[in-house]
Amino acid sequence: MMKTIAALLEQHPASAMFLARADGTRLTFGQVRHDVDRRRTKLIDSRIGVGRTVALKVRDPVEFVLWHLAVLESGAVSVPINPLAPDDDIRHTLKVAQATDWVDGDHDPHALEVSHRSWVAPGPGVILLTSGSTGHAKPCGLAWPALMHTARHVVAAHRLTEADCAFSPLPLFHINALVVAVLGSLLAGSRLVLAERFSASAFWGIIEAHDVTWVNAVPSILNVLAARTERPSAATRLRFIRSASAPLPEATRQAIETRFHTGVVETYGMTEAASQITASPLPNEGARPGSVGLPHGIELRVVDRHGAERLRGVRGMVEIRGPSVIRPDWGPNSWVGRALHDDWYPTGDLGRVDQDGFLYLEGRIRDIINRGGENIFPRELEEQLLAYPGVIDAAVVGRPHPILGEVPVAFVVPDPKRRLAEEDLRTWMTAKLARYKLPSQYIVLDELPKGRTGKTSRPLLRRLAAADDPHA
Repeated sequence: MMKTIAALLEQHPASAMFLARADGTRLTFGQVRHDVDRRRTKLIDSRIGVGRTVALKVRDPVEFVLWHLAVLESGAVSVPINPLAPDDDIRHTLKVAQATDWVDGDHDPHALEVSHRSWVAPGPGVILLTSGSTGHAKPCGLAWPALMHTARHVVAAHRLTEADCAFSPLPLFHINALVVAVLGSLLAGSRLVLAERFSASAFWGIIEAHDVTWVNAVPSILNVLAARTERPSAATRLRFIRSASAPLPEATRQAIETRFHTGVVETYGMTEAASQITASPLPNEGARPGSVGLPHGIELRVVDRHGAERLRGVRGMVEIRGPSVIRPDWGPNSWVGRALHDDWYPTGDLGRVDQDGFLYLEGRIRDIINRGGENIFPRELEEQLLAYPGVIDAAVVGRPHPILGEVPVAFVVPDPKRRLAEEDLRTWMTAKLARYKLPSQYIVLDELPKGRTGKTSRPLLRRLAAADDPHA
């Protein structure tokens, strides 16, 4: 039988520290249990429980976690909302998730006016929207058992114990922070430090002040850290930095490990799998450069376009199956039935698996650029762009071409402390890549546009690449 939130909190010493805001509040397991129970009472008084769907638009990260846990404890479904999202996006999320209730800045639940739902969630869980990288974000409902299954395997993969302390500056309206940071720390009985947003200047101070042992990060954060001059003190207890959400450029990994003497654990996950799918071994335990590691608690295979499994080492489409994978019979997931075959879910990623089961990703299937019959994988170009001194973020997309079909266009975000000369960048890329792979244009942006889940929005970049003036 799955443990409730209350049971999970009660299995740890009430006086042990659990939840902290990077710049303030610190709560013990006992205090969190009391605060969650108080919020659960408010939900019950508002007749919110099993069968209800509660949208949470709460900006303070600690307050958000307390309400999120209270919703789950009440048996309802939590719908995390980006508190800074435009009103139109929020209305869209509420409609797609068919939220029945709402908790926002006043921290009091109230009912929403909604139409009758055609589905029922028979217990706690979460509903998030997929990244919408195809332009059509879909509701992704994940039941409590799926969330717990992934959280248990996060704890096992990273060997988390009550002696650990995580720092997670990632948004709590994404699956990563909800499962990896919050539930992972809760299961392990370890401390969790949250920040509303990432601050490069404050990063190492937080690590040292809270005695952090591991960091929950994404490549864009690591790119910024690698470009800065700050370093941790020799006394830091940092065991590893976890990288998720997008492929980590090899140059960034090497820079982090060399400069900070801290290993990077690469992972691969997606909303539809309740976050983590694979994870690399811990530092000095056999991680393989370029690989996102081994599956944990989930089956994974690589197939051809007909669904036949590929031989080890041969590129193909990555599919997954297991207890954490989205099911068509829960909540708003009826669309999933059209995607599954024999319970295998297509991730949309290309990759290969080596003889020992390590997965190597090679990009999204829909992102491949076909230039005159030659396939170009954006990740290969992005790796070289990010290895160039002065570039802290980069993405490559295809632009329509009347003769060749498509040509690659590179978007780069420069380090504000360095001068980025396009001619020098072109020379660098020419020395690294075959001629047909070279970008036809380099466009400099202050930052790459992001989608709903915080990932780089390639559909928007394609529109910018096709525009007469991408800066307009």
